[in-house]
Amino acid sequence: MKKIFLLLIIAALASSCTSSKKYFERQQYDAAIQKSAKKLMKNPDKQKEIDVLNRAWKAANTRDNERITYLKTTGQPEIWDEIFQIYSRMKYRQDMVRNLPQPVLSSIGFQYIDYTNETVNAQRNAAEFYYQKALSLMALGDRVSARQAYNELLNTKRFFATYKDVDQQLLRAQEMGTANVLFISKNSSGQMIPEGFLDEILKIYLTDVESRFVRFHTSYDTSRHYQYTAVLNLTKVDVSPESVREIFYEESKEVQDGWNYVLDSNGNVMKDSLGNDIKLPKMVKLACKIREVQMHKQAIVGGFLDIYASNNTILKSEPITAETFFDYVYAFADGDHSVLTEETKRKLNNPPMPFPDSFKMIWDAASIVKNVSKDILVRNTYLFQ
Repeated sequence: MKKIFLLLIIAALASSCTSSKKYFERQQYDAAIQKSAKKLMKNPDKQKEIDVLNRAWKAANTRDNERITYLKTTGQPEIWDEIFQIYSRMKYRQDMVRNLPQPVLSSIGFQYIDYTNETVNAQRNAAEFYYQKALSLMALGDRVSARQAYNELLNTKRFFATYKDVDQQLLRAQEMGTANVLFISKNSSGQMIPEGFLDEILKIYLTDVESRFVRFHTSYDTSRHYQYTAVLNLTKVDVSPESVREIFYEESKEVQDGWNYVLDSNGNVMKDSLGNDIKLPKMVKLACKIREVQMHKQAIVGGFLDIYASNNTILKSEPITAETFFDYVYAFADGDHSVLTEETKRKLNNPPMPFPDSFKMIWDAASIVKNVSKDILVRNTYLFQ
């Protein structure tokens, strides 16, 4: 961002340092006019600027008028957008110059020209050109042409926001250009799955995946034509056996429990140099036995998300795997609990618990399957042309 900001400052400084004469020599006539006009508003007696303004004014108008004349002689219907832009530019240029002091206007022979009729005429012709082009494209009856027609109708709205029935035609072009994608799921695993599981998988928020010309549907409608079908095909639904493992271990630590006096060879308490009894800490071991119960159960739901074209040609197939786990630990302790670690104490606070139902674990995998499916659809939206 700092580099971009610096470049903008440099560009602005360079522009401010460029003289109107330099702009004129580069045939940047409107830039020359704007530069001269700005200086002449402050000092209308600057003859050099008046000379540049006079030459740039005439050169710009001559060039634009010659371009308009040429375009009209071609007789091509697509010319009106450019002609409208030219007339708009000429009007803007005239509005900028007409505010200069009268002596300056007299010096360049300024005469006001009303461009309204020419501008509106070009505006209408351009709108009609894009409108008719859109209708011709939609008449071809294919999605690609309809999408092109949509853009042409947007061009029509650039000139008139409510031109004829442009809004209705936009809706028509969008409908014709839309690729409908049917998203369905099926169980090919041969295993029982919870009731409603397949329907739950289809409850994916796909609005943010959709684009102007791509729509997703999760229920089949006989009145709608589907250009693509995305099939979530479950090929594996498996729940592991319930595993219970017991482990036994001990936690302990040594603590001081009084003193042991140091005796000499005669059985008397030894003294230090100050006459005090020599003694050593008496250490005892505190221990606690733990029985830890570890529970484990796992559910796996897997398959493929297959994307088909309307002719049943497979365009993409990506694997999907969702796993849910039940891992639970609780423990019992026999002994002095003060020696236990914080982790072990937490296990003691866990009450015994039954294993979850297998169908519930499969159901919990649905949210994972939905997220993975959506990610695959997002990454492959380019297929839905």
